Amino acid sequence: MSKIEAAKHPTRRQFIVAASAVGALSVVGSPVMASDGAQLVTWKGAALGAEASIQLYHPDPKWARRQLERCYKEINRLENLFSLYRPNSSICLLNKNGSLENPDIDFIQLLSRAKAFTEVSGGAFDVTVQPMWKLYADHFQGPNADPKGPGAAVINKTIDLMGAENIYLASDRVGFLKKGMGITLNGIAQGYVTDRITQMLRDAGFDNVLVSLGEQFALGTKPEQQNWRVGIISPADGVSITKTVDLKNAAIATSGGYGSPFAPDSNLNHLIDPRTGKTAKLRKSVSVIANNAVKADMVSTALSLMTESKGRELVANDPSILEMIYSNVL
Repeated sequence: MSKIEAAKHPTRRQFIVAASAVGALSVVGSPVMASDGAQLVTWKGAALGAEASIQLYHPDPKWARRQLERCYKEINRLENLFSLYRPNSSICLLNKNGSLENPDIDFIQLLSRAKAFTEVSGGAFDVTVQPMWKLYADHFQGPNADPKGPGAAVINKTIDLMGAENIYLASDRVGFLKKGMGITLNGIAQGYVTDRITQMLRDAGFDNVLVSLGEQFALGTKPEQQNWRVGIISPADGVSITKTVDLKNAAIATSGGYGSPFAPDSNLNHLIDPRTGKTAKLRKSVSVIANNAVKADMVSTALSLMTESKGRELVANDPSILEMIYSNVL
């Protein structure tokens, strides 16, 4: 099992590695060939701040590479909507101006799903947590930052800026109902992009695909009916593999605070509970396997901020969730 060099902007989701990570930032043909003549074709790059790759098998590598180029263009288009690292993206313009006129339909759909799940999760998942993240980030960027984080008074004041119910959402406009609000799509956008690219490849006729865009979706199997295998990185050291999972027509997402501490001498991390302003337990991760990557993405985020018993209550009646995997270090 191999790992890929970290993307330029690390995220809280660099916890899953594919069994066959690939090389340079390009689409390349591989000499690996199945018994039916299908060849392995791979692409590697970055998407929404996370390392990314697509692996697929097809008997016509040139045609397959053209389809991967289409996928790359779609990833780039969606990054222009959802990425906090692109100053002119839709999300950055919304956060800067407090409103966005005539938003793209994908932006509307993503926010709609996010708002709905906020209610389902009892507020554990909430894209309006961005002001709290900024509060922590600014605190730890200051000189001699207290490893205990910001004080209770400023945390409580920032909580007042949050709440998905304060997002106005219509087909022609998105806006905030409170000044100073902001959103992050880190807990849903990678799943959305993963589902979109998987569907594009499915529509193109592929049935032996592993899409790894922060979250992972296995479409079908490898040739010879071998399931795709992924490894979950241990929260104990952030390096070793704590468990391997076989995937077929399913997605997996993992959330854990250990991948994104605010400072080396602090247990505080980027997984922040919107209800309290506190961060997730550092040495803990939760993986969710579901029939779509958006659901796996959102649920793993919410579960990382809940007790295990509350998490199981959340997913008890959701047939789209196939498995939960808790990795805790006491």
